[in-house]
Amino acid sequence: MHNIRIKLLAPVFLGMLALTVVLTWYAYSSARRGMEDAVLLTSRAQSTQTVNTISLLFRSMFTTMHSLVSDSHSLSLFAASDTRDAAVESAVHWLEVIAQGNEHYRDILLVDAEGVCIASNNPDQIGNSYADRAFVQLALRGHFNFGEPSVGRLTQRFSVVAAGPIDNMGHIVGALILIADFPRIVIYEADTDAGSLPISTMLMNPRGIFLAHKNYDLMGNTARRFPELFAELSKVGERGGVVRYTFEGTEYIGFAQMEKVSNLLIITSGVADEIFAPVYRIGATLFAVSLFFLCIVSLIVYIFANGILNALLSIIQYAKRVSEGDLELQLETSARKDELGVLHNALRNLVGVLQAALQKSKEASKMKSEFLANMSHEIRTPLNAILGMTHLSLRDGGLSEKQHTYLEKIQFAARSLLGVINDVLDISKVEAGMLVIEHIPFNMKSVAENTLAVHEENAGKKDIALSLEYSAAMPSSFIGDPLRVGQVLNNLLGNAIKFTQKGRVSVRCWGEADGADTFIMHVSVADTGVGISQTAIDSLFQPFVQADASISRKFGGTGLGLAISKRIVELKGGDISVESVEGQGSTFTFFIKLPIAEQEEQQEARSSATLLEELDIKGQRILVAEDNPINQLVLQEMLAPSGAHVVLANNGQEALDAVKTQPAFDLVLMDMQMPVMGGFEATVKIRELPAAKDLPIIAVTANAMEEDKDKGLACGMNAYITKPIDPVELARVLHIWLDKGSSISPA
Repeated sequence: MHNIRIKLLAPVFLGMLALTVVLTWYAYSSARRGMEDAVLLTSRAQSTQTVNTISLLFRSMFTTMHSLVSDSHSLSLFAASDTRDAAVESAVHWLEVIAQGNEHYRDILLVDAEGVCIASNNPDQIGNSYADRAFVQLALRGHFNFGEPSVGRLTQRFSVVAAGPIDNMGHIVGALILIADFPRIVIYEADTDAGSLPISTMLMNPRGIFLAHKNYDLMGNTARRFPELFAELSKVGERGGVVRYTFEGTEYIGFAQMEKVSNLLIITSGVADEIFAPVYRIGATLFAVSLFFLCIVSLIVYIFANGILNALLSIIQYAKRVSEGDLELQLETSARKDELGVLHNALRNLVGVLQAALQKSKEASKMKSEFLANMSHEIRTPLNAILGMTHLSLRDGGLSEKQHTYLEKIQFAARSLLGVINDVLDISKVEAGMLVIEHIPFNMKSVAENTLAVHEENAGKKDIALSLEYSAAMPSSFIGDPLRVGQVLNNLLGNAIKFTQKGRVSVRCWGEADGADTFIMHVSVADTGVGISQTAIDSLFQPFVQADASISRKFGGTGLGLAISKRIVELKGGDISVESVEGQGSTFTFFIKLPIAEQEEQQEARSSATLLEELDIKGQRILVAEDNPINQLVLQEMLAPSGAHVVLANNGQEALDAVKTQPAFDLVLMDMQMPVMGGFEATVKIRELPAAKDLPIIAVTANAMEEDKDKGLACGMNAYITKPIDPVELARVLHIWLDKGSSISPA
C-alpha cells in the first residue's frame, strides 16, 4: 500500500519549500537590483566627475595658454636680438613666477621656431630640442593642442602637455609648452574599504591603450592595446551610458563616458562577481535561515499531522484487514473527541455489526448446506429405488407395450426430478465458489450428438426437427470437462425444445484456432419458439428468473439452468449471450477456450447390461453396505449380469464384522448414512485392518455435496458414486477396481 503519509505531507513540505525558494529568490533579486542600481549610480557619478574635472583642466590650460602666448614677455623674447639676453632673463623670471603661482604647472617652456627651448622655469630644459614632438610641430604650424595625457603609476598624477603658437605680427616665431601635473583625479584602483563598492575608474585613449587601470601592467602599455573594446564602449558618447562588457574572460558592469576635449574614454566599472558577492552571501544566508525555519515549521507540522495520520492510517489498515476477511481483529476504542475519533469508533461498531451478521450468515449457510444435503439425501434415496427398479424392469423385458411406456414415463419423470435436484445443488456450489471443473480428454462431437439423442424423443413428440452442424474445420477432441460442457448444451437444448411449439431446433459448433494448441469453440442453439423480450433478456441469466411469471405455469422449470450455464462458461474464460425476437425464436451462443487433445478412438455405444456382462469379475466377492432394503435389491440386480458374488450388510458395523470374519472381499460398496455405524466410521475402521489395507471401498451414497465427497476420499474411500446409481458409472468403477482382464473402457 502506498504511503498516504507521503502523499499528504509531501505537497505541504514541497509547497513550503517552493514558497521559501520563491521568497528567497525575490529577496535576492531585489538585493541584486538594488546593488546594481547603487553601482551604476556611483559609477555614473564618478565618471561624470572625472569627465568634468578633465574638461575643466583642459579648458583652464587652454585659457592659460592663450594668455601666456600673447603676453609681452613671450613676444619680447622674439622681438630684437640686441636685447635678447635681457628678454630671456625677464621671460625666465616671468615663467618662474607663473609656475610658483600654480602648483600644478611643472614646466613652462618657450621654444623657438626650430623647436629648441630658449626659456623655461626649469633651467634643465633650456637648450633641449622638442622639434620631434607632435604637439610642438602642431603649435609651430599655428595650432593650440594638447599632447597625450598620462597617469603616473606611483604618483597617480594626471599629467597633460599643452602647446600653443607665439604669433608676432602674423608670423609664428615660436611656441609655448605647458606641462602640468594635476593631483589624482582618476580612481583607478578598487577601493575595498568596508562599506564601499569594488569599482574603479579607468582611462582609455582612442588607440585602445589604458592610461589608467587598476592593473599596472596595462597602464601606458603600447604593446597591449584594445581598440575593439574602445570602439564598443565609446558608443555611449559624450552623455555616457551603462556598460556591461567582458574583458579578458571577466564580466564587468559600470558606466562609461567620452571626454570631448581629450577624446578620452572614462570607464568606471567593477567585476560583476565582486560587486554582487555581498548579494550572493545575503541570498545564501537568507536561504539558509529560511530553510532552517522551514525545517522547524515542517517538524511542527509533522508532529501535529503525524498524530492525525497515525489515527487515520490505523483506521485504513484496519479497514484493509477487514476487507480481506480478517473480522477477528479487534479495534480498541479511541479516546479522540474529533472527527477521526468518531470515525474510529463508528468503524469499530460497524465491524462488530458485520461480525454478528457474518456469524449469522455462517450459521444460515451451514443450515442451508445441511438442509440441502439432507434434502438431497432424502430425495435421492427413494429416487435411487424408483430409477433402479425402473431400470431393472426395462432391462429384463417381458413387458407389454403399455407397461413399457408407463415405466419410461416414470423414468423420465424421475430423471427430471433428479435434474431439478442437481440444478439446486449446482447453483449452491456456484454461489459458494465450489463448482469444480475437470480437465480430461473428451470428444465434443460425441457430446453434442449424445445430448441431441437424449432430447430426440421430446422433440419428436412436438414434431420439432433437431439438427447438428459440426464444422469440419473444428477438432473433435479437446481437454476440458465433458460433463459441464454437456450440461450447458443440455440446458440450452432443453429450453429450446420446451419453448418451441413447432418448427426446428438447430445446434451449430464452430470456432477458430488460438495458437498452435488452443481452440476457441463456439456453440449456438437456435429455435423457432416464442422468443424473449428485451427487458426479460437483461435478467435472464439470474438464478430463479424466467422470462415472465406465466412461464413457470405454462412450461415449468426452476429458472436455474441458464444461471448455472453462464457460471460454467465464465469459469472456462468464456461468455454466453442471446439474440431473440418475440414470436420468431431465440439463439443462445456461448464460447469457451479449450486445449486441443489427441484424437480419441470412437467406441461403440453399449447398454449398461452389456457393459456389466463383459466385465471379467465373475465369482469376485462384493460387499454391499446399505441400510435400505429396496436399494439393496437394486444393487443386487444391477450387479447380477456381472456374475459377481454379492454379500449384504445392513449398516457399517455389519460391514466391518463381515470384513473381519468372512472370506476376503474384492470390493466394498459403502453407503454413507446408516444406523449403528455410518460409512465414514466403518471405512476408517476397515482401513485399520491389516488385511483390508488395500481393499477398494467405493462410496455409494445420496450425499451429493462436494464436501461429502472430499470427506469420503479423505477417510480412505477410493471412489464416489452418487445416488440414483447410474449403471454405466457403476460399470466404469467396477472396471477400474476389479476388472483386470477385459479390454472394455466404459465411458
